[in-house]
Amino acid sequence: MRENERETAAAVVETAAEGGKKLRILVALDVYLPNMDGVVNCMRNLLLYYPDWVEATAAGPKAKNYTDKDPYPVLRYKAFHVPFLKTVDFGFPSRDKQFVRRVMEMDLDLIHVHAPFGVCKLLTKIARAKGIPIVATFHTNYRMVFKKILLLKCFYEPYIRALGRRYGKMDEMFAGTKATEAQLRSFGYTGSCTIVPFGTSLKEPADRTAYARMANERFGLDERERVFCFIGRIVKSKRVQFTLQALARLKKKGYAFRFIVGGMGNYEAALKRKIRKLGLSDRVIMAGFLTDEELKMVYSRACLMPFPSILDNFALVKVEAAAFRTPGLYLRGSNTAFGTTEMRNALLAENNVADFADKIEWALTHPDELAQLGENAHDDLYFSWEDSAAMQAREYLRVVKEYREKHGTENRKEGGV
Repeated sequence: MRENERETAAAVVETAAEGGKKLRILVALDVYLPNMDGVVNCMRNLLLYYPDWVEATAAGPKAKNYTDKDPYPVLRYKAFHVPFLKTVDFGFPSRDKQFVRRVMEMDLDLIHVHAPFGVCKLLTKIARAKGIPIVATFHTNYRMVFKKILLLKCFYEPYIRALGRRYGKMDEMFAGTKATEAQLRSFGYTGSCTIVPFGTSLKEPADRTAYARMANERFGLDERERVFCFIGRIVKSKRVQFTLQALARLKKKGYAFRFIVGGMGNYEAALKRKIRKLGLSDRVIMAGFLTDEELKMVYSRACLMPFPSILDNFALVKVEAAAFRTPGLYLRGSNTAFGTTEMRNALLAENNVADFADKIEWALTHPDELAQLGENAHDDLYFSWEDSAAMQAREYLRVVKEYREKHGTENRKEGGV
């Protein structure tokens, strides 16, 4: 899958590397490590896997009692604590004169932002002052977020249009899928948008059977049990509770299975209550935070990943599961399901518990066909962060070249590509 894209990106990367020049970039976000979500995960992995000729610096808000450990430099700027989010410090870079001065002094070719808020607004001004391009990746369906808070369209839609105008100031937008691009354009964005798929740093082990046996030991599983999994933040919007309702129907029908829920979040206590209420305490394993080695165990052991989220724009876990030949069950028409083909590399269900349960029942009664879906998912959906970072670097070169052809280079410092 995507072999032409991989080969083209690799060729550009190789040519740039032979040129011996560095592409100097700043990559920024309003919330950053030690907080972790899909957007932070994406930004961090791109930073880790850029080709050697990309010289990248990260920018994020200051975090108390945390020391940056990644191999790339990180610029920290002033932040304020969000009262209703216990562990989140949100960036306030426009009030940090030292941060502004340091960025202005940097010899940069391009700035990349992963959110449209304070740091995007500031860095757009800085990019214009420095005479360099600024790009952004569209990750989140903010319409759903603002709708939940403001309820009425007349209240939340002006914010959506304002974000669309802010994105309109970018020299290029990126999205993980065509469906995500369509969502971006619904914000009023009319400019150029390039698809750069997200990847995974997890790689299938040489012996998945060995990792499956380790999972049996780690989680107390019988080797004959059918196992499902969910990996992600334990928040209400991921709708693990929806999966539990479907599983409760299957238990009443007499089916045997185990469901491993890996992750942490503010919905854990409510989810545990739901498990008890549905009589699934003997079927569901709340595994908490999982290391990469434990993730390999879970994905190697699971035969299906039910993932009924409708908020996720991409869902990196879809790619992770595909790396281990674990097919997913998604909701038909959701952005998470985009790029999948029903009954080839995934199972798709309507957004109701009955149909979702029917698809899981099919998985339980058709093990051979389900295994083939997993093989196809690996061939069709798996994409590494090396692949993604190479494609992203290729697009950076294009954007920088087009910007300089259009605006000239008289306003930027000497050096770089």
